[in-house]
Amino acid sequence: MEHTGNGNLSERTPLLSADNKHVTEHSHHRSPSRSGSMVSYQDDSCANISEQGGMSDSTKRKLWFATGLALVFFFTELVAGWMANSLALFSDAFHLLSDVVSFLVALVAIYLAEKPPTSRHTYGFHRAEVIAALVSVITIWILTAFLVREAIERVKSPQEIDAKLMCVTASIGVVINIILAYVLGGHHHGHGHSHDDHDHGHGHSHGNDCDEEHSTGGKKQHKKEDNINLRAAALHVIGDLLASIGILISSIILLVNPKLTIVDPICTFIFSLLVLYTTYHLVKDSLAVLMEGVPQHIKPEQIEKSLLQVPGVVAVHDLHVWVLSPGKSSLTAHISIDRDAFDKYDDILTKSQRIICDMYGVHHSTLQIESDQSNFQNHCRPQICTPRN
Repeated sequence: MEHTGNGNLSERTPLLSADNKHVTEHSHHRSPSRSGSMVSYQDDSCANISEQGGMSDSTKRKLWFATGLALVFFFTELVAGWMANSLALFSDAFHLLSDVVSFLVALVAIYLAEKPPTSRHTYGFHRAEVIAALVSVITIWILTAFLVREAIERVKSPQEIDAKLMCVTASIGVVINIILAYVLGGHHHGHGHSHDDHDHGHGHSHGNDCDEEHSTGGKKQHKKEDNINLRAAALHVIGDLLASIGILISSIILLVNPKLTIVDPICTFIFSLLVLYTTYHLVKDSLAVLMEGVPQHIKPEQIEKSLLQVPGVVAVHDLHVWVLSPGKSSLTAHISIDRDAFDKYDDILTKSQRIICDMYGVHHSTLQIESDQSNFQNHCRPQICTPRN
């Protein structure tokens, strides 16, 4: 166990032993305060605002660079496709335009996510990026369907193609897409927005903001979840890169045998399948966020077992954990403690919050403390909240 110079625990100090049997009696450097029945709590070590702000700025720079470069090549490919009479080039140009749109939507989503919470959106605007990713994927699916239809027409009515111009343009496209793939996919960051606010729960409740990336007690550090907009952008670019390679191969075939014009629509068919494959998981992850699914690395029953190891805790119920946005998880739970342990109220809260933060990487949690003899669980029934006529 590590201690800082002033006697406090360091940010990575384990609160549980490797066998998960004991919780330390030390608390983190935080200042709990009460006002009447309210309990407020803030963990300054989890804010890490300056570093995360830099991550956000880096994401913006990458997306702006990708937008400018893709837009320039879009016009280049559009003109080349018209001059070469190549459906593959022409269709890839419009697919590239969908990438430009997706980059811009991603940028808008990031700026929205940086807005502070409001009275109407108390969690802020973090899910705007998830919506942006879905919009970009749906856009590319619609364009892909249009290209497939045009490719079918080309199969029925083959047309002469300028293979040399097609080859040169495709070669340039390969280079540009490699650059974009490196810029957008070179580094994967978790979503870099955090708030050092603290939340207040009713009754004996407790809110805590926590760094997503802590991992202690011999546990393996949680893998950072990709920024969903960079993932969306990188997937679009990978699809473009594969398409450019396919177009390059097709142009070489046409240079060898100009009569094989069918390779142009065949390239479009293959490209369409690759697009569906590369975007499937992104859609799946986005829908999981919108459905408030449990983070993949978390098992609620394990959190309950860990909380029950805190001295004084006798039961845990109404435990809910969900993904607020990629890289940010939220949790609420009711903790019943022994009546004799109420003099250790703050200590139990501190240890419980550190377990949730350090062991499971939950971004924000709110715990309500109850006496095991006060029959509070009966007040958690859904019928209690049913409106009465």
